[in-house]
Amino acid sequence: MGKWNGLRRKPISRRPSSGQKIELARRSKLKAELIAEFGNRCMTCGSTGDWRGISLSHIIPLSRGGQTTRENCPLECFTCHDKYEKHPERREVNQ
Repeated sequence: MGKWNGLRRKPISRRPSSGQKIELARRSKLKAELIAEFGNRCMTCGSTGDWRGISLSHIIPLSRGGQTTRENCPLECFTCHDKYEKHPERREVNQ
C-alpha cells in the first residue's frame, strides 16, 4: 500500500432512505403514465427528444415545496430541462 495522502480511498456507498425510495417509485410511475399518454414528446417544446432522452422535471423543485404531481412535473427533452432548470418561472408548458 502507498503512503496515506489524506484522501478517502473508497467512496462511501449510500443507500436511499425509505422516503427516497417512495419518491423514486412515484417518479417512475408518473413518468410511465405521462409517456403512455403523451408519447415520447417534450411537453415544453413538442420535440421528440434526442439520444439524451426525455426526463421528468419539477417546475417547483422539491426543495422549494414542490410535489411529484402531474401538474408540477412535465416531461422535457434535455435542452428544455437544461434551459429551465435554474429559472422555472420562464417555463411555458404546452399540455
